[in-house]
Formats: sequence, C-alpha cells, structure tokens
Amino acid sequence: MTLPEKRDTVGAKRRRMPWIALVLLGVPVLAALLGPWVAGETAPGEGALPSQPPGAGHLLGTDVLGRDVLALVLQGGASVVGSALAALSVGMAAGVPLGLLAAGPRRGLDETVMRALDVLLAFPGLLVLMTLAATGHRERFWLVTVAGLLQVPAVARLVRGAALAPGSRTVVEALRMQGHGWAYIHLRHLARELAAPLATDAGGRFSLVLYLLASANFLGLGLPASSPDWAVLIERNSDALFTQPAAVLVPAALLTALCVGGNLLVDRALAHRRTRS
Repeated sequence: MTLPEKRDTVGAKRRRMPWIALVLLGVPVLAALLGPWVAGETAPGEGALPSQPPGAGHLLGTDVLGRDVLALVLQGGASVVGSALAALSVGMAAGVPLGLLAAGPRRGLDETVMRALDVLLAFPGLLVLMTLAATGHRERFWLVTVAGLLQVPAVARLVRGAALAPGSRTVVEALRMQGHGWAYIHLRHLARELAAPLATDAGGRFSLVLYLLASANFLGLGLPASSPDWAVLIERNSDALFTQPAAVLVPAALLTALCVGGNLLVDRALAHRRTRS
C-alpha cells in the first residue's frame, strides 16, 4: 500500500470515528432524556413473576422483583447521567477558582492551596464513599457532592498549570502593567485560554465520575436497592444472569456505551486539536 493510500485509509477511519462515538453516546443519552417520559409502570404487575425472560408482556423480561426491565432501564438513565453531570459540575465549580487562586502572584497562597489539595488527592474515591455510607449518608446528595469534591484536586491542577504556562504568564504580566485588574485578567483573558483544555478534561472526567458513581451504586454504597439506576440493576440481578441475562446485560451495555462513546469523542477532539496546532 502506498503512502497516499495509507493516508486515505487513516482519514477514512477518523471520519467514521465520530459517527461511532455519537451512536454509542447518543443511545444512552437519549434513553436518559426521553426514557422517563415513555417508560411504563415499574411496579410489579399483578401475577408478575421474577426473573422471567423476554416475552410478549415484557419485551426485556422482568427483574428479580418481577418489575418490567424495559421500564426500569428507561427510568434509570436519568439517574446515571444526571448524577454524573452534577458531580462533574461540583468539581469544576470548586476546582477552577482554586486553580486560578493558586496561579496568582502570592506564592505562599499557592503552596497552601496546592498542599491542601494534595491531601485530598491521596484519598481513594471508593474508600471515601465507603466511609460516607458507613456513617449513614447514602442519599444521592451526599454521593454526588463527595464524588464531585474528589475531582477538585485534578481540576485545580489543570487550571493552575494552564494559567502558569509561559505564554499565559507573559500576557498576564503585560495586562497587569497596562493597569487591568484581577477580574479582567482572569474572567476575560484566562477564561478564553482555559476554555479548550477544560472542555477536553470535562469530557474525559465525565467517564471517571461515571465509573466512580456506578461502582459505588453497584457495591451498595449509594442508592437503595429499589432504584432503577443502571448500576443498581446490574448488581440486583447479577444472581439471575444466566436465567434472565437481559436484566444485567442491557443496563451494562448502556453504561459501557456511555463511557466508550464519551472517551472516543474526547480522543477525537484531542486529535483534532493537535492537528490544528
């Protein structure tokens, strides 16, 4: 194969990649957005039997409690996507200001902020959630808040590193010499410079947050066992995997598609950014 042909092949693969990623990401996102509106009743119907295979009455069968799996899957997507986005928002809302604060002219403040974040960075995420569950805080609010706070050190480090880059520092010093204040420099100039790396990091971090929340729910550290959340459904029906595989494989496939599709889009964005630069 000649070099031009190889380039055409690589280019064709890259062009196909966004469509694959969009399909993988779009299916679970659409299920999360539209599912609660079209899902039927999740409570067990009269005479419903547990762990029944797919049939005329239940397209995906029933779970271990006799509930319709299709209705549960459509109801549970909003919990998965909403919790992950909320936790990611918490991490960004706290991490970005701390990163900008650490990148300021005061070195003592920089050391204080970063060393405090290093302490938080040392705690394993699941261990923190296990401790939280052991103290009786199993509500969604606590799960999302703590998962978001665990992302703060990484976000703050990214913001600090981008703000302290030689190119950014040169422009910042020039703006200070021109008499511009903190708000103009940070909210106008640095906000533009940080938009691209933050957006890219948010795409990849969404998968990390999703993995952490799904692991916590699968281990029973978060939502109650009656929740239609996809991770809870996998754990709840794992014993019936061979008799009613749809109750496990369908939510597992949706979680996997959500993670893989998001990662592929982030990889595509990074490759496009490197090509442009």
